[in-house]
Amino acid sequence: MKRSMILAAACALSACAFGELMVKDGDTLAFLGDSITQYGQQNRDGYVNLTLRALEEEGVNVKAVKAGISGHKSNDMLARLDAQVLSKRPCWMTLSCGVNDVWHQDFNKGVSLEDYQKNITAILDKCAASNCTVVVLTATMFERHGLEKDPHNVKLAPYNEWLRAEAKRRGLPLADLNALMWAEHAKDAKASLTRDGVHMALPGDKLMARGVLAAMGLGADRIAALEKTAWKPVWVLCRFDLKPDADRADYIAKTKAVLAAVRAEAGCREYRLLGDAETDWEKPQRFGGRTLWMLENWDSVRALQKHLEMPHMKAFGPTVRPMRSGSTFHVLEDVAVD
Repeated sequence: MKRSMILAAACALSACAFGELMVKDGDTLAFLGDSITQYGQQNRDGYVNLTLRALEEEGVNVKAVKAGISGHKSNDMLARLDAQVLSKRPCWMTLSCGVNDVWHQDFNKGVSLEDYQKNITAILDKCAASNCTVVVLTATMFERHGLEKDPHNVKLAPYNEWLRAEAKRRGLPLADLNALMWAEHAKDAKASLTRDGVHMALPGDKLMARGVLAAMGLGADRIAALEKTAWKPVWVLCRFDLKPDADRADYIAKTKAVLAAVRAEAGCREYRLLGDAETDWEKPQRFGGRTLWMLENWDSVRALQKHLEMPHMKAFGPTVRPMRSGSTFHVLEDVAVD
């Protein structure tokens, strides 16, 4: 099974390597799925949000319909498709389904392959009738119990084989995420793509986003570049030394006035003005009350660049800059990523 998955992964990555991005600026893009998609839309670095950030970097701003719900199987997704997805009139929809259909068979609540095929067929038919193109995602692997020996992966294989064949028969874009995961484990036996054997850790979310973007037509070179510009969080550390005659309280008040607007920016994770801690501990080096620090964390260097061009920042800068005798600006990244 491993060799066939590696070959499938190579095809999945190369099929759209030189194609044109199919999703266009202004389109509505839906993400239908289970908890893997729910976490992918809730976590800042989940695959849904990584995909959206990459599209934005490519100049494609879409209206996102985030429709991942924990525990859902193909029958559940079919039941809510009209109300939660198609009523939003999406042009595109990614479909991630199959893990719970297999996994919940452990509790006699799963979905057989035959019923799964019926449910997915109905979903695809409804989307086609609504002029919504589905990007089919193969169900991700169970990363536990010895991988190939894991009975869930064995049961899941025919579900994914059918998905591949059905996507090909209908001419739908396919993101063969299952194959990409197997290929990753073939390269690194210690690879850890999930945090609990099912739900994605950051490496898994990045793998899923790469697969989705490739299926949408984005080339491998652009995806690699986007990992640096749109997916790598950065920290900012600024030091501000105030002039002797500057009013420190006024400087802090002016900064507080802009905090809410900055923290509301889509790419902002952290934004705080700091000063020396008041403590009787003698060990720390102290800079004194005339030195303040801005500690920031951003989704990416691109998010930071956009922040500096925001109207509230252009208005804020001239009000505090004359109060400083000096400043430094450092952009940092995590060098001990686990």
